[in-house]
Amino acid sequence: MDHLKNIRIVGWIILALTAAQARSDEPAAGSVHTISGIVMELRSGTPDVSVCLCDAATGLPLAKDTYKPIGSGSGPQGAMAQEMAILVTDDRGQFRFEQVPAGKYRLVAQKWTGPFKGIFAEHGTVIQLMGTADDVLVPRPTDDRQALVSLRPSGGGIVQFDQDVANNETFLFLSKSPPEFDPILGLNAMGTPFLQHLIGFNRMPLGKTTVIGVPGVPLHAFFFAADNSPGFATVEVPVSNVGLVRVPPEPFVAGWSDGRKTPPPELAKLMGFMETNALTPDQLLNIPELSNANFAAHQARMQELQKDLSHKVELAEGVTARVGDILAVKGYQRLKK
Repeated sequence: MDHLKNIRIVGWIILALTAAQARSDEPAAGSVHTISGIVMELRSGTPDVSVCLCDAATGLPLAKDTYKPIGSGSGPQGAMAQEMAILVTDDRGQFRFEQVPAGKYRLVAQKWTGPFKGIFAEHGTVIQLMGTADDVLVPRPTDDRQALVSLRPSGGGIVQFDQDVANNETFLFLSKSPPEFDPILGLNAMGTPFLQHLIGFNRMPLGKTTVIGVPGVPLHAFFFAADNSPGFATVEVPVSNVGLVRVPPEPFVAGWSDGRKTPPPELAKLMGFMETNALTPDQLLNIPELSNANFAAHQARMQELQKDLSHKVELAEGVTARVGDILAVKGYQRLKK
C-alpha cells in the first residue's frame, strides 16, 4: 500500500509541475556528447551526491533515456522518479552524463544523510546544498579542463523549516526566485522562474527539514502537503549568511478545518473589485459550468488556461488581471463555500 501511495504522490508531482510550463525547444538532432563534472566540498571531491540534469528553459527534470523534460509530452508518459536523469557521484566526487544531445542544460546537486534512495523517497530531515550550474552548453569545450563542470556549495548558511505536520507527506521546494502565483493554484503556482532557480528539495519527515549550505541571498520555499485534498504554502526565507535561521510553520492554503482560506491583500483587492462589478472567474475566462454533462469541456478549458497563467484579461474600468490571479480568486471563492 505504501508503494502505491508513493507512486500516486510522485505522479501527482510530476504531472502538476509540468501542466503550466512552457515546452522547451527540442534538442538539436545529430551528434550526442557527454557532460562530465565534479562536486567539490572544500578541496576534495564529495562522494554520494545526487546530481540532477534539468532543462535550462523550463527548469524541469529530464528523462534519463531521452533527455527530454519529463511529462512535457515529448518524454515518457507517466514517468516516475526512477526515470529522471540523476547520477550519484563516485568516491572522487565525479559524475558523467553520457549520450546527451546538443542543447542547454542545468545541473542541481544535493546530498542527504545516508545513501540516495530516489528523489521522492524519505531520506531524513537534513539536506546539504552542493551547488548548481546554469546554462550548461552541449557540446562542451574540447579542452578537458574547460569542459569539466565544477559544482560546490554556494554558501554557509543553515535554515531550519518546521511545518508541524503529523506525517511524512509534505514536500519542500527551495528556490532563488519567488513563486509567480498564489499557492492556492497548487504546484502550478511555482511558475517557470521558480523552477529555473530551484536549489533544493526534500520529503519532510513530520514536516521538518534542515538545509545546510544555504547561499546568502533571499530564498523562497514552497510546501506541498500531499493528501486527497492537498494543501500548499509559500514563504520568503530570511537571508542566512552564517548560523541558523528558523522558519516557523506557514499555514497551508487548504480546505482542511485548520487550513488558511483567506487571500492575501492584493488578491483580496482583486476579489473585491470583481464582486463589486459583478464579474465572475468563469465569465471572464469562459469556463463551462462544472457538471457531469460538461466535465470534459470544463477540464479541457482549465488545462488550456494553465498553459499561460500570465496572460492578462481585461476586467472593467481599464483594470486587467492575470489568468492565474483570476483562477486564484475562483479558488478562494470555492474555499469560502
